[in-house]
Amino acid sequence: MELTKNQIDELYKFTRKHYVYHYDVQTELVDHLANDIENIWQETPNLSFEQARDKSFKKFGIFGFMDVVEKKQSQMTKKYYKIIFKFAKEWFRLPKIVLTLAMIYGFYKLQNVESSYTIYLIIFFIVISAQLIGVFINSRKLNKKYLESGKKWMFEDIISINGLGNTALLIFYVFDFPFRTSGDFLLMGEFRKFLSAFLITFVLLLGYITLVVVPKKAQQLLQEMYPEYKLV
Repeated sequence: MELTKNQIDELYKFTRKHYVYHYDVQTELVDHLANDIENIWQETPNLSFEQARDKSFKKFGIFGFMDVVEKKQSQMTKKYYKIIFKFAKEWFRLPKIVLTLAMIYGFYKLQNVESSYTIYLIIFFIVISAQLIGVFINSRKLNKKYLESGKKWMFEDIISINGLGNTALLIFYVFDFPFRTSGDFLLMGEFRKFLSAFLITFVLLLGYITLVVVPKKAQQLLQEMYPEYKLV
């Protein structure tokens, strides 16, 4: 016996009731529940829809759907950083490698200037602030979109909110590694100067990729991930 459209709709409501808010994850769970319910009915056809649904849900354990949601989020986050890495690699190929090397050399020479530490701090805070402002603006846009369409997509959230927030945290730790104090900034050895120049260049490129490059490609990436996204 196959599920009716109304029963499928009830499964979507059931997943939302159990804290699954992203439509793509809901759809995966609904497909799984629907198939399992049909298998349960083959074994015990006298069960009602609700009884078969609850029996299927118990198989997810005491945490319900949360393990599935966390695994999906981890999977999507890894995919996001693979995309970031893909765009970052382009900066180490011609012709962008020339600009990248010029930036590294420029920041390397900048460290001989007395105010270089302050300049580094200003760049750092600009990039971090832009990331956090992006999180705030995109969060409001997605909330508005959700109210209009009734659908949220996990990968869209990661591109627009979670990814920016996580990247801001990454940038903080990357920057904090060589720049703990300004006292010995001008006294750093050559290797540490090169490393700091490379890292500040990395911070700028990472900020540019997450704030400019990926958002421009967002629609394409989302349609590749979700064929039905273009219909929303």
